Amino acid sequence: MADTDTKHLRPTKQTDVFWRGLYGASHAGSAYVVEVDYFDIRERVRLYRDGVLADERRSPATFDLGGGATIRASMALYGMKRAELTVDGAAPAKLVPLAGTAEAKRMAFDRERPALSTLIAALSWIVLAIAAITQVPNMLNGIGRVVGFSVPAFALPDWLNLVLGVLGIAAALDRALRMKHNPLLDD
Repeated sequence: MADTDTKHLRPTKQTDVFWRGLYGASHAGSAYVVEVDYFDIRERVRLYRDGVLADERRSPATFDLGGGATIRASMALYGMKRAELTVDGAAPAKLVPLAGTAEAKRMAFDRERPALSTLIAALSWIVLAIAAITQVPNMLNGIGRVVGFSVPAFALPDWLNLVLGVLGIAAALDRALRMKHNPLLDD
C-alpha cells in the first residue's frame, strides 16, 4: 500500500482513509508532517519537512527538530497513541490530522454534529468496556486451552459474543479516529 517514492510526501487519495495517517504542525517556518501506514507491521513513522522526507523511525519515534523542539509519535493497534510537538519543554501540542484522512473526517463530524458525536463517543467507551469485560476471558480461555488453564467467563450465546466483538472493533476504531487512547481499553 505504501508508495515506493517516500522521499516526497504524496497527496492524499480517497482510499487513504483506510490505512494512512497524516498529522501536521508548523514550527520555525516549516511545515512538518508525520505519516504512518496503520497496516505496516514494522510500524514505521515518517517525518516530512516541507514535503520532503526528513527522517524515518520505528514507533515509538522521537524526532529532534532542533532549537529544543521535538515531535513524538507512537502507533497503537490501530491509530495513534501520540502525535505531538513539544517546544522548549512546554506542554505538548497535538499534531492536527490533515485533510483527506479518516481522523480529519471524524473531527469535521464532531464540529458539525457535536451532540451526536458526543453520544457516539460515550457509546464507544461503554461498548469497549463491556466488550473487554465479556470477551477478554473468552480470549484467555482460547489461549489457555493450549497450555491447560481457564478463567471464569460469561456464558453468552455465540451470536452475542460475535456482536460484542464486532461492536468492540467499531468502538475501538471510533476512539482511534478521535485520537483517544487508554491503555486498558485501546491496546
